[in-house]
Amino acid sequence: MNGCGDRAILIPSSLTMESRDLRVRTLKVGLIARAAAVFRVNRIVIYKDVEFDDSRFISMVLRYMDTPQYLRRLLIPRREELRHVGILPPLRTPHHPINSKTSALKIGEYRVGAVVESVGSDGGVWVEIGVDRPIPLRTDKKFEAGQRLSVRIFSLDPLAAEPVGQKEIPLYWGYETEVVGSLEDYLGSTDAFVLLTSRKGTPLTTQLLHKIGRAGPSDLAVVFGSPARGVDAFLSKKLMDRCCMMNTIPQQGTETVRVEEAVFATLALLNLVAMEE
Repeated sequence: MNGCGDRAILIPSSLTMESRDLRVRTLKVGLIARAAAVFRVNRIVIYKDVEFDDSRFISMVLRYMDTPQYLRRLLIPRREELRHVGILPPLRTPHHPINSKTSALKIGEYRVGAVVESVGSDGGVWVEIGVDRPIPLRTDKKFEAGQRLSVRIFSLDPLAAEPVGQKEIPLYWGYETEVVGSLEDYLGSTDAFVLLTSRKGTPLTTQLLHKIGRAGPSDLAVVFGSPARGVDAFLSKKLMDRCCMMNTIPQQGTETVRVEEAVFATLALLNLVAMEE
């Protein structure tokens, strides 16, 4: 899972259907975020399940966790649904730095920022990046106040930064969150290698893992079913035949495996193969 291609996981909007407790639901989503960060997932796609649609809450918590702490008050409005996010562990990824002193910045350092002010006809922009004060941004593009972006420090005296695209950053820079209406439509339009996780799938042996690793797909999409239904309930047989369906937890010792448990187990296996190839 540490290659240069796009790595996505697809989870159902019914992820939280088994509990009405907001704290429990928050923790469940937090585990998905942690798994994504640990195994360098670039994108989390929430697909709609007509039986239970909690996509708004799930995406809200996922985006909160991916946002650096110094930007949360600026970018994320206070909401009742986020009452328990304080119990979630921080991601501690490269885009969540803990150093907040301007004097500690280095040329070439990357930061996630948010536009706090856009002034003048020349498009002058000031960006909050989690240090002592907002810094100027060198750019010809127009940015709106409150817009999130990534920047690179190119000067310390005077202190200034320039915007950079995420693909230009040679570090794991968190995940994007996306909500889609149909799993079938999303997978039908992707060029990624699609791995469906299912108890009905072929047991994922070491030999099979290495075969997948040697295939070397640049982009990978790993799909997880809902707490109530497997991935086959969301896809046509025609599309399933085009995908690779695997049981990533063969000989499981429990009657059921929760979605967040399957995410950790599956990504850990794929990460081992990526490290060895």
